[in-house]
Amino acid sequence: MAKQNKWRKLYNEQVSFVCPYCLKTFPLSEATKEHEPPKSRQKELGKPSQIYLACKKCNNDKGALTAEEYAEYKRLLHLKHGHKAH
Repeated sequence: MAKQNKWRKLYNEQVSFVCPYCLKTFPLSEATKEHEPPKSRQKELGKPSQIYLACKKCNNDKGALTAEEYAEYKRLLHLKHGHKAH
């Protein structure tokens, strides 16, 4: 069992993923489960959640927003700080 845990830890440190929100690469060990739409809004939106991987910061920042709402929030925040829209 200890050998299996050693390999799992090594795998999680070596394999990476790209956060769909900030587009940064992280080791798999830093992934958090992201539900889209958020679990708290499934009834309201009438859709079952699908699970994706996201970095902890984006997942926490997104909270109960949908992916589209979070993208708009980030766009407005970007504009507020004097950056041009893409």
